[in-house]
Amino acid sequence: MKVKKVFGSIAAAAALVAGSAHAAPVTVSGVTWDPDYGADFISVGTVNEKVAVVAGDTIQGYGSITEVNDSSTFCSGCELTYTLSGYTLVNSLTGTLGEAFQFTGGVLNIYVDSTPDYATTTPGSAGDGLLWLSLAGNTSAFASLGYILGETLVGTLTNPSTAGLGAIAGEGSGYMDVVGGIAAAYFDTDGQIGDSDLLFTSTFAPRRTPIVGADGTVYTHSGGISVSGDSTTVPEPGALALLGLGLAGLGLARRNKKQV
Repeated sequence: MKVKKVFGSIAAAAALVAGSAHAAPVTVSGVTWDPDYGADFISVGTVNEKVAVVAGDTIQGYGSITEVNDSSTFCSGCELTYTLSGYTLVNSLTGTLGEAFQFTGGVLNIYVDSTPDYATTTPGSAGDGLLWLSLAGNTSAFASLGYILGETLVGTLTNPSTAGLGAIAGEGSGYMDVVGGIAAAYFDTDGQIGDSDLLFTSTFAPRRTPIVGADGTVYTHSGGISVSGDSTTVPEPGALALLGLGLAGLGLARRNKKQV
């Protein structure tokens, strides 16, 4: 009878842990999303960036997340901003329509800030607060598709500009791995191709007026980004404690049975 009760406790704990998956919205440091949403997690935002046009150049950018799962009220009393760096251009661009480009590397750091102060024309207003999610470019996804140079992001030019590469526009996408941040446990799922965690997409077009950062970086382009993928349930401490208690009880019941 004691063993049956212990198994009952374990089953109840397991049901509690499993039942929390996709059962209710999740909030991590003020950021809320509903895993029952069709795409689970999809965030969109704006981007300002210094583009790369010569092989070896790197992208530098920043921006804010404006919606999560089609909601603009995902962060009550806070904001999500991000910085983008480290994407290195593989092939120099000529500026022709439909020209392909490839990047290696790449880091996207997303921050949650409880004192919202982001301003589009102030690069330093992005990237403050707590590191919410840190992402790095994944090479396995494109390797599985036949790329051989360690590509992490690929795309095409959507606006030809052979006369002046500063006027190019384009769109690209790549896969990313979770490498840190307070929300890391929720998104380290290996749910995308190549065992990557999230899909990153971006568009860019020339700004009418470039933005000059305090460090002298000139952000000539702006556009939009999206970070999307599956999230996973992280059991609440109470559920884990109940499961641990049930397992401990099972061990005790087995010892008592051996002593009889």
